[in-house]
Amino acid sequence: MSLLRTCPRCGAVARQPGLWASHWVCDEHGEILPASSPVAPTPELMRRLARDSNVPVWLPWPLPEGWQVSGLRWAGDDSSGTVASVVAVSGAHPIPVIDGPDGDGGADLVVVAEQPGVGFGAHLAGLDTVDPGPMLAERVVHDAAEIKIVADGHDIPLWSVPIDDGLAYVGEASGVWLWMFAWPATAAAVLLNRFALVDTRNPDHDLDFPCGTLSARLR
Repeated sequence: MSLLRTCPRCGAVARQPGLWASHWVCDEHGEILPASSPVAPTPELMRRLARDSNVPVWLPWPLPEGWQVSGLRWAGDDSSGTVASVVAVSGAHPIPVIDGPDGDGGADLVVVAEQPGVGFGAHLAGLDTVDPGPMLAERVVHDAAEIKIVADGHDIPLWSVPIDDGLAYVGEASGVWLWMFAWPATAAAVLLNRFALVDTRNPDHDLDFPCGTLSARLR
């Protein structure tokens, strides 16, 4: 789907397999499962990603009025298949009197599903790690989940991770990591309490995806 592939852990351009290596390689992180460039969504591309993915392709649904899918990314190669999916949605701030980070009244939500060892969500959160497991192990013992969402009909506990200008939450759903990012931070509680997630791989979800321009959060 995309020619330029990058490291999901740092965003550097990845070197493709060749004479000296049988895997994609990042100069800093070694062998990786490469990530796509951010792409503007289309309904066809959404369905194609869902068809080919080994992990959920989560979509907040129903979307608030006027909200649109605003970007896609994924990670994996021919041998692994798609091991991570990233879906961005954007629209008006759920609290109309509050502006987004650019003073435009907008808000963004990015949902990541990934197998262990990919590192996409941790990179987006600015963490110097691959997986949130060690961090979550301590939080689960000492702290109750800060929010719960519904993902394909199941209650999923999530714990917060501070990020620049926004909030991130992480947990586990369908056997893989689930990250949810919201910008600005003022939008997070309202957004995450309002949204439920559906896995677009499920053939029962025959959805009409409203698609918009590529979100700056993925660019």
